[in-house]
Amino acid sequence: MPDWGEIFAAPEMQRLRPNPEFLAALPVIKVAGCRRVLDAGCGAGRHLLPLAREGFVVWGVDREAPILEVLQGKLRALEIPAQLALADLERLPFAAASFHLVVSINVINHGDTRTFEGYCRELDRVLEPGGHLFVYVSPREFAELVRLPQTRELEPGTLVDIATPDGNMIHHFPTPEEIKGQFPGYRILRGETILAPIPFMRGVEMPQYVFWAQKP
Repeated sequence: MPDWGEIFAAPEMQRLRPNPEFLAALPVIKVAGCRRVLDAGCGAGRHLLPLAREGFVVWGVDREAPILEVLQGKLRALEIPAQLALADLERLPFAAASFHLVVSINVINHGDTRTFEGYCRELDRVLEPGGHLFVYVSPREFAELVRLPQTRELEPGTLVDIATPDGNMIHHFPTPEEIKGQFPGYRILRGETILAPIPFMRGVEMPQYVFWAQKP
């Protein structure tokens, strides 16, 4: 099976439109005064590019060097100012409280429970008090729909060998309660499981969890 670098290199992935749930939240986020933004797991720039065009000061982080090279080329060609960093989300190269807004869309599923928790700790660490967090993730209900006869459950909600393009990788599918528990004290602006088309699964509608909250 392809890895995420190969998946994002595909032309159809390069043309993906921004997540509509995030775009719907963006006007409120702008009014709240958010300016410095981290796109955690930026991929090909699906959200970084429109954020930069809207005037946000944007940093994009991803662990796939070839995809960051492609994105850097786009930024140069479009003359869009944004900064990119090659890093793992468990070890973000930023000081605490560096950002007003942290965005992570379809990223923090990748790994086991400990990895998921590490991602969440880092997203919280780099977000300043009063800042906004927007996470979009495949929840536990998604996991039940992509099981195969050969699927192995390594721990509750953590599966490998599933029916997704990257199904040979380990994925953790959190419950809404699990996600909320990673960000105690946050004021939840939206916490909702929806059905949404999955771009890398030919647009089939699957459960997705929207978590938008403000740090205390």
